[in-house]
Amino acid sequence: MALLLDRVRDFSPGLNISPGLLNPWILNHSQRDCELEPGCGEHTLAAGSSFPGPAVRFVLPAIYALICASGVLANGMVISVILGCKQKVVSDIYILNLAVADLLFLLGMPFVIHQLLQEQGWVFGDFLCWAATTIDLNNQFSSVGIVTLLCVDRYVAVVYSSTIGQKRTLRCTTLINAGVWAGSLILATPAMLYARVHWDNKTEICLLDLPGPHSIYWYTLYQSLLAFLLPLLVITVLYSLTLQHLFRTMRRVHRKPSARSRKVTRMALTIMAAFFVCWTPYHVLQLVNLNATPSAAFFYLYQATICLSYAHSCVSPILVIFCTEFFRERMAQSRYCRLFTKWRAIRESHSLSIPEMTATMYSPEASLAASPCIIYPPFATEMPLCSVTETTRISVVVNGHEEPSGY
Repeated sequence: MALLLDRVRDFSPGLNISPGLLNPWILNHSQRDCELEPGCGEHTLAAGSSFPGPAVRFVLPAIYALICASGVLANGMVISVILGCKQKVVSDIYILNLAVADLLFLLGMPFVIHQLLQEQGWVFGDFLCWAATTIDLNNQFSSVGIVTLLCVDRYVAVVYSSTIGQKRTLRCTTLINAGVWAGSLILATPAMLYARVHWDNKTEICLLDLPGPHSIYWYTLYQSLLAFLLPLLVITVLYSLTLQHLFRTMRRVHRKPSARSRKVTRMALTIMAAFFVCWTPYHVLQLVNLNATPSAAFFYLYQATICLSYAHSCVSPILVIFCTEFFRERMAQSRYCRLFTKWRAIRESHSLSIPEMTATMYSPEASLAASPCIIYPPFATEMPLCSVTETTRISVVVNGHEEPSGY
């Protein structure tokens, strides 16, 4: 997380204010005025104060390492499963790009961990400071943008399945995702322009050096609006309209919500809740910090919100995996899972006769039942084309047309 240095006040921030690269710690004028006055605020994280204790230096790196390892594993599995499916559906393109964005976002965490262990020292040079900060900010916008567009796609596919929904193609979806990446790179322009290494108190710090006294305010509002408030509004509205359409259709055909529709409802609420829980605290504290002098308690709370925001890239694929009905079927088609299933069958062969072992190794039903593997969610109204069973879909009838009720 880069520091913001206000050129106008010529204030050199302490080394202890902000670990990580996720987003800049906002140093406002009231904080700087206080830090420049002797004896102002004994709990203030002033320049030159000692680095916070073991809770920050050792516990936080351990938590970050766990989040990073889990997220890289989960998103890596998602990418391998989707790429291993020869015939893909529209939702797969969104999920693949989301997994890539989350993976790149998490790959910035080793820099966070290193800075914490090295008491904020940056030893990777100017180029990596610029690159890491730019990629980090770019992937914040791309990840949130893809989630938002996925909600738009599900809304169109469910509510307008017989009209616009029929025109959704893999090529069009690929171009849309390419546009998201390009737009995210444009939105990351502040990092490209102002990320640099600053020398302070014999230590190099990677920071965002924004010009002008009001830049920090506009930057915080800019980031919170485009990376949180607008996406949250779109996600909430579209998922609400999608669920409303599903339940209205069920009432029209006099059908009670099935177990599948209840799972769809829980899935939608889970996605919205995960986004809200993981990102709201961070953006709230960013806004609060504009007009407050951070205390030591505020500092630790802020670190917790950073953990949550990083955890979203880890929790998102895990939640979707375990809330998706296509989990076993899609993963069972993966060559990695088939190898694992055969290995497991061979390992247990000592308790099986040869015919039984052969059936276990090569029977699709046995492989499907025994496989512990799961898949990333297509969220799809359409069925995946690579051999997913017909029992994994439910349908409702709308104006004489069969419409899948998944999203």
